[in-house]
Amino acid sequence: MAIRTILVPLDGSDASAAVLDAALVVANRFGAHIDALHVRQRPEDAAPYLFTHVSGKLRESFIREAEKTERDKAAAVRAQFEEFCTRNAVQVVTGPPARHGATAAWREEPGRAAEVLVRCARLADVVAIARPRTRPEVVRRSPIGQNLEAVMLGSGRPVLIVPPGWQAKRVEHAAIGWNESLEASRALAMTMPWLEQMSAVTVIASGKRRKSAARLGEYLAWHGVEAKIRILDQSSDSVGKSMLDTCAAIGAELLVVGGYSRARTRQLMFGGVTQHLLKHSNIITVMVH
Repeated sequence: MAIRTILVPLDGSDASAAVLDAALVVANRFGAHIDALHVRQRPEDAAPYLFTHVSGKLRESFIREAEKTERDKAAAVRAQFEEFCTRNAVQVVTGPPARHGATAAWREEPGRAAEVLVRCARLADVVAIARPRTRPEVVRRSPIGQNLEAVMLGSGRPVLIVPPGWQAKRVEHAAIGWNESLEASRALAMTMPWLEQMSAVTVIASGKRRKSAARLGEYLAWHGVEAKIRILDQSSDSVGKSMLDTCAAIGAELLVVGGYSRARTRQLMFGGVTQHLLKHSNIITVMVH
């Protein structure tokens, strides 16, 4: 799967600006296009009760103010995008250029953010989004957390998650969290273009999947990727924590994993690897459901 288009949702926050920087690293690496998307909230989505329980004059006043607020916000976000392109000498295009190179384009679409993002993500090679900068127990209730989860579960595309405070740079050491699941297999296939360019690749697996990890190393070798095998510390109660600790110990800068390999409801109730990584990962993490 070639990396040619990168969808980046923009909301004007510092977090989404940092995601643009991360997306540019990927775009420069693959000669890819950054599709910057701003979703404008419609008044009926912001306050649906107004359209059934409020007088016509008050409703019209609210709609005018809400639309002005959204236009002003969109203008500010677009200014942020244009400043990014100017600062990094990124060519802004309106369609596929004759030659591949790092390019960008601005898009605005009205609607509910999660619905628009999922629809647009299905026609992107990668979706880059910020990891929520919030208390772990409220990650899912934050707008970024809700959008991230919606895109991961609904798009069928790899989601590149940028941690808070991450300094954009070209990464050279990738770790693969391997548990033999369908989701992990998809993540492996969809990130092969990355893995083939890495200076180092490490397969991280539990002790009971040692043989499968060795088979994965053989599979990667067919693609010209020489991978080391690292078995997780069995003493840790949290596989997610053990995985991140292992990444820190080996100097991995990118983690590739399947997302929600166990049932989503079970993870939300009892915790799981996906939930731990969404709350705590401090390196670039690519998840695929």
